[in-house]
Amino acid sequence: MLNRTAMMAYLSGLVFTTAVFVVSLWYRPPDVPTLSLCTLKVTTGIDCPTCGLTRAFCALAKGEWQRALHFHPMSPVIFALFGWWWLRSLLHLVGKRSWVNRVEAWFPPFLTILVVVTGILLSWALKLWLW
Repeated sequence: MLNRTAMMAYLSGLVFTTAVFVVSLWYRPPDVPTLSLCTLKVTTGIDCPTCGLTRAFCALAKGEWQRALHFHPMSPVIFALFGWWWLRSLLHLVGKRSWVNRVEAWFPPFLTILVVVTGILLSWALKLWLW
């Protein structure tokens, strides 16, 4: 049985990721943004490591894989992690923690996040180098 704090955390994760997926499916941003909310991009003109992820998520939600990869090369992996976060939250809420433990025995959360962040930084470094 989950305590109240854990339940609220998993419920928040489920609501947040559901909102991300619904907005990604509904919204179609322009290929070239007219307005940037990225502080690094606005102040220096240089994309940050996550620039393009919103457009990439919107493309992935519509099945447009090539567009998504064009916007951010790590987007399918990050999208899949959001999918896991959604499913993980749901499984915890319905009392199937053992299923989560089986998956996370193969893919420990800290190691998974470390690999993804390294991939994001390497893809960003390559983008800057080619720029």
